[in-house]
Order: sequence, then C-alpha cells, then structure tokens
Amino acid sequence: MADTCLHAYCLVTAFCAFVVTQTGFAVEQSSRPNAALFFEDDRSLLVEEATEARKHLDPFTDPVRQNIIIAFLLYGCHIGLGNQRHAYYFLREATTLYTASALESQATSAQADDTDPSLAGNLFWLLIVSERAHAIRRHRPITLKVTPQSPQLEDDPRSEASAVGFRCLTHLYLPFDEEFLGHWNGTHTTCSIESLVALEERIRSAVPADLDLPDVIMADLRVSQQWLRIMIWQLSTTAGFLSTNPSHECMDFRYPLLIAQDLCLATWKLSRQSMETHGIGLIEKIFEVACTLIDVMACLSAAGLRSSGFKLGPQDYLKHFSSLIYDLPGGRRRFLPLLFTKIGQTLPSMVDPITIHLNLLPNPLLSSTDNIQSTSTIARNEAAIEASAETVTDSISDDWAYGNFNYAEMSRIGDKTPEIDEAFLQYSTYFP
Repeated sequence: MADTCLHAYCLVTAFCAFVVTQTGFAVEQSSRPNAALFFEDDRSLLVEEATEARKHLDPFTDPVRQNIIIAFLLYGCHIGLGNQRHAYYFLREATTLYTASALESQATSAQADDTDPSLAGNLFWLLIVSERAHAIRRHRPITLKVTPQSPQLEDDPRSEASAVGFRCLTHLYLPFDEEFLGHWNGTHTTCSIESLVALEERIRSAVPADLDLPDVIMADLRVSQQWLRIMIWQLSTTAGFLSTNPSHECMDFRYPLLIAQDLCLATWKLSRQSMETHGIGLIEKIFEVACTLIDVMACLSAAGLRSSGFKLGPQDYLKHFSSLIYDLPGGRRRFLPLLFTKIGQTLPSMVDPITIHLNLLPNPLLSSTDNIQSTSTIARNEAAIEASAETVTDSISDDWAYGNFNYAEMSRIGDKTPEIDEAFLQYSTYFP
C-alpha cells in the first residue's frame, strides 16, 4: 500500500509540475494582481519534489507503466524549464524502459488494471512522436523503432476527434526515422532529391487541408506540420539541392515564404487558448520557422519584403510570428529576446518595425533611431492583417516575384539558432 501511495504521489506531483512548466501558467498567474498562488520559483520546487519522490521508486517494479509516464512528465518539465540535458536524460529513460520490454513483463497485471486496452499502444506512439521531435530539434539519435511487433496505431475513421488528431500527429513524425536523422545529424552522406520531395509530400498529406477538428488539436497539427516542412527544406539546403529553377517548389530557395504563409493562415484561424495548451514546444516551433523566414528575407530586396496591394508579404508574416511569441505564455521571456537577436544580426532593418508592431517602448539596444512612437497596437495590426488574409493566393509565382534575390546571402541559411550570448543578454534586459 505504501508503494502504491508513493507511485501515485510521484505521478500527481510530476503531472502538476508538467502543467505549470509547459503551459507557463505559473508565470502568467504571478504577473496578475492579487494572484500569489503560483510563482516562477514554484515550478522548480514542484519538479524537485517529484524528482525527490521518484528516488524512492524502483523503475522496474510494478507498475512499470506509471514509471515510464513519470519519466516522460519529468522530461516535459525540464523542457519547460529549459534544462535540455536533464530533459534528454528523462526522455531516454522513458524510451529505454519501454525498449527493455518492461511492459511485456508486466502484461498480466497491466491487462488487469487497464480499462482501455489501447493505453499501452498510445504510450508507445507518444514516445515515438516525442523522441523524434526532440531528435530533430537537438540533433539527437533515437532508440525506439517501429517494427511489425510494435503496437498497432488505431485507424478507425469513426474515432473521436482526439484519436483522429493523435493518429495524424503520429503520421507526421513516422517518416522521420533513423535514415532521415542520419542525414540530419550528418552521419549519413547519401541523400537524394527524390526522397526529400517524397517526404515533403507525405508531410503535407498527413494533415489534409480540409481536416476539421477542434482548435486545440489543430494547433499542434498545423504548427508541427509547417515546422517539419521547414526542417526538410533546411536539410535540402545543407545537401545543396536548392535551385533557382527547381523541378519541385519545395526545392526553391524561397520556399520558406510559402511555408510561413501557410502557418500564418493556419494560426489566424486558431484561438489563443488552443495554442497556449501546447506549451513552450509549440512556441519554439514558431520561433524556428520565424528564424528561417528571417534568413530568406535577408536575401530579398526592400520591395520584396513589403506586401503588394492586398497580398501579404514577408514582413506581415514576421510580424504575426512576433506577436505569437510575444503573447503566448513563456515566449516573451525565452524566445522574444532571441528573436530580436536574430533580427538584429540578420535583418536589422526589421528591428524598428517589429518593435512598433509589438507596441514596445523605445530602447537604444533595439532601435536604430532616436525616437520610436507606436502608432498602432498589436490588436489593430493583427486585425488588419487577418482581414486581408482572405486575398492570399496559393500560387507562389506572383508572391515570389520580389525583384532581385540575393543568393549570396543564402550561405547564412542553416546557421545555428541564436543561443544565450552577449546579444541575448542585452536584449533580455529590455523585456519584463
């Protein structure tokens, strides 16, 4: 009985820590008047409490599945806190426990305890998605493999919305196997244009354009879809496959402009709450799409950066991404300073427009002018952009005709995302 209570206590504590670290709830609550229930330091305290309780558990004892879930929750906690090494440790522990056939050895007790026989299968696919997403972000290897013996992914068209969304999310990450990650991490050198084009098409079809699910599900699907398309394009850049006259549009130097457009249109349709639910991971994906957009924008002429008539331009996309990063919990503190670092180093002409768009006060570190006066608020800016979104066309031939394209600047594509350095520290002193 004591062991059961300890497992339950550790699971509940880890879950609470996961919620406040992933969603930014603690920070948001502490910034509101008369809301002293949670403070930023309490996030770390909850994680420490769950970690301390876990020290008294044997991960290979019954219930093994709970131990895997606890390790996974602690992985998410450390992702939310920005502790990448700790996060990777707990993720590897969760996948290792599963790979070690701990679940199979507990089959009898598991079947007796489970009211839903698909729980073990869902856990497997959750680990698959999480491990591959982390491997792409951090250039890590993967341990879990999909084999004929792997649990079957539920494929019932009559399933509930959550099951359909989970299936689509799994289909997004399934193609990013050891072969892709070998190319991504530089351990495999042989890669073909055809394989990347096929992968791009598979990612686009994994989440159909006419898919109609609740916003909270579509938020993760659409953002992940566009982020993965950016990752494929980055690998194409590294492999030297991009061209000014490509056989497929995804091999064009300017393809991220179309991906940014698709992500903007998708997120304009989503409620803020639906995106908040997915925590810091969703913000990081938007941030990485924005960084690649900035790299491509640096290659465009001044005329190419602006919107044309009723059509949106790259500047509009970047402003929208900046607003999302600014508004979503956790984004303002962690990613907005990095975004300004990226803009300041790569596209300094956009520092002032983004500052004005976010209605930020003038700051000598952010502005190249002596005085900046904001003439509009974020709400008015977003409303104007959203109103014109309906006029955007899917055709890329007109949208990409932005005059001269500086291909020499393409050498910066694929540079490492800005890390905490002196520039970051300068910008971070500006943001509350």
